[in-house]
Amino acid sequence: MKSFALVTAMVAATATGAFAQQAPVQLSSAIQSQILAWLPGTDLSDLTNSQYAQIVSLFANSDNLGAGEDPAGAVKAILTAQ
Repeated sequence: MKSFALVTAMVAATATGAFAQQAPVQLSSAIQSQILAWLPGTDLSDLTNSQYAQIVSLFANSDNLGAGEDPAGAVKAILTAQ
């Protein structure tokens, strides 16, 4: 009986984790505004978790956002790679 309860708990945890991975993600309005200024018309409504994480990471480091770093190109690469 303990094994059954443990297996049930593990299946429930896995199902919850899978659901969380598929949950829609949305960038902050500041990041969205900046991306849309660089790349007008970009669709940010259906980002994967990976794309979201990469974009947030890009914006988290101000060194990545300098003019010589081509942040618009980095965002475009993230959005087209997935």
